[in-house]
Amino acid sequence: MPALNSGLILITGASGYIGTYTVEVALKAGYAVRLAVRSADKGEYLKTRFAEYKDLVSYTIVKDMDAKGAYDEAVAGIDGVIHLASPVDLGFAGLASDMIAEAVTGVDNLLKALASTSTKRVVLLSSVVSVGPAMRPVEEQGTKKVVYTEAQWNDANVAEALKLEAAAPGHIKYAASKNEAEREFWKWIKANHPAFDGVAILPAFNFGPPTQYGLGIPESVSIITPWLKPGADASTLNFEFAGMVDVRDVAYATVKALSTPEAGGERYILSAHTLFNNDLAIGATSDEANAAGLTRGNTDPAFRAELDSKAIIYDGSKAEKAFGFKYRGKDETIAETVKTIHKNRAGAPL
Repeated sequence: MPALNSGLILITGASGYIGTYTVEVALKAGYAVRLAVRSADKGEYLKTRFAEYKDLVSYTIVKDMDAKGAYDEAVAGIDGVIHLASPVDLGFAGLASDMIAEAVTGVDNLLKALASTSTKRVVLLSSVVSVGPAMRPVEEQGTKKVVYTEAQWNDANVAEALKLEAAAPGHIKYAASKNEAEREFWKWIKANHPAFDGVAILPAFNFGPPTQYGLGIPESVSIITPWLKPGADASTLNFEFAGMVDVRDVAYATVKALSTPEAGGERYILSAHTLFNNDLAIGATSDEANAAGLTRGNTDPAFRAELDSKAIIYDGSKAEKAFGFKYRGKDETIAETVKTIHKNRAGAPL
C-alpha cells in the first residue's frame, strides 16, 4: 500500500484548531507543507507561527472549496494530502441538505483534482459522529453502556437530518454532513481506482490549548463555555457527549497515517475518554484564579465510575496500536484548555 515518509503535502483547513497542530507535527516529521487557507491573513499567520520552518512552508488560497476546480492549483506537485477542511457549525440554522452537500462537494472537488497527480495517500478528517451520535438524548442518559467501533456508520442521523431539514438540531446536521462526506470519500476511491489510497481519521470532541487563527474558542471546545460562567445547572452533570481526545493526539495520528503502510483503506476512531458535563465542570474550576462563582463538578471517583459504567464508548484502541502512542489524560487536557482560553481572552467576557 502507498505510504509517504517525506515530500510535499497539502494540508487543507490548516489555520483551524486541528490544522495548526497538524502543521506542526508534519513539519517536525520532515515534510514540506503547502497550506490551503481561505485568506492571505490566515496564510501569513501560519508562516509567522512556523517561521523556523520557512523553507518548508508555503500557502495557497482556496476561498471556496465547493467551487469547481477549487483545488486544481493547490494540488500541483504534491505527494500527499491531509484534508481537514469541512463545515463545522453546530449552530447552523439552514437546511441540513445544504450542509451535507457542502461537505460532500468539498471532498469530491479535492479528489477530482488529485486524479491526475502522483499523490500517494489522502488522509481525511472525519469524526466519531460518522459512526454514532454526538450526544445521547436526555431520555437515554445513564441507561446502558454502548460501544461504537469503526465498523459502524451513523446513517440514523442522516435520515433524521434530511427528514427535519432546517428544523434538525445543529449537531444532527453536522453528524449527517460528516457521515455523508466520508461515505463519498470511500465511494469515490472505490469507483475511480486512483493511484492514491485513503485513510479516515474519526476524532471525538477535541480539547487542548487553542492555537488556531484568531485564538477563539474552537467549536468542539465550546461545549465547556456554559461551565465557564456562573449559573450552570448542576442537575445536568450527568449529561453525556461522544467522548473526547486531545487535539495534539489527533494531529499526531493524522500525520502518522501518512507514513503507516497498513493504514491504507482503514478508518480510525480517535477517542480517549468518556465525556460528561461533570468533566467540563471539573475542568472549568481547575483554574482557581477564574473559578469564583462557578458550578463545581463532582470529583468523587465512585460518582465518575458510575457515569462511565453506563456511557457511550467510542473505541479508540485501534489507532493507539496502529500509530504507536498513548492518549493524554482527560482532566489534564481539559484543565490545560481552560487555562489557555483564559490566557487568550485576557479578561474579555465569554
